[in-house]
Amino acid sequence: MASKLDEFTKMSAKQKILVALILSALIVGGYYYLYYQEAQVDIKRLESQYASLQATIKEQQLIAGNLEAFRKDVQQLETQLSHLLEQLPNSAEIPSLLKSISDMGKEAGLEFIKFSPSKEVIKGFYAEIPVAITVSGDYHSFVQFADQVSQYPRIVNLMDINFSSPKSARGGLVRSTISCTATTFRFLDDQAKPDEKGGSR
Repeated sequence: MASKLDEFTKMSAKQKILVALILSALIVGGYYYLYYQEAQVDIKRLESQYASLQATIKEQQLIAGNLEAFRKDVQQLETQLSHLLEQLPNSAEIPSLLKSISDMGKEAGLEFIKFSPSKEVIKGFYAEIPVAITVSGDYHSFVQFADQVSQYPRIVNLMDINFSSPKSARGGLVRSTISCTATTFRFLDDQAKPDEKGGSR
């Protein structure tokens, strides 16, 4: 390991930049295939399950037969729905979720330059909340941060990852300016959903 670090420190500035760019491409590609695609599958699965459960609840509500059995069925469905919605925070939980993302980056050794939530985008029963992030740090620190985000109980998706301005640091590390978009999601209750005219109820 020490010999490899010695070889790296002996490289020219252009070679170091090329190595940094190759590592950047590897982390972006790896993150896309390991985390991003899986997050999108989870979102589609949640949408499908949510729609299915909502339809089933409405169907059960039309049943006028065995009231006691009906109540048990509805309770079971609501429990399942509640479990699904636990993965999507509500409005009140968004500030603490964003703080958790910031704390994970700091714990991984990243220095935050920018952390700017953007306007949310309504998508059916949930809203996307993109957060523009710019940090300074080395490759391994960002990998650690991305891994912590992927294991977070709420769905948070890192995308548009870009490494720039690589500079040599102590210990043979290369520090870069890393920008990305962290997209989280929140559940929309009936009052927060847009009406047929595109407004809010």
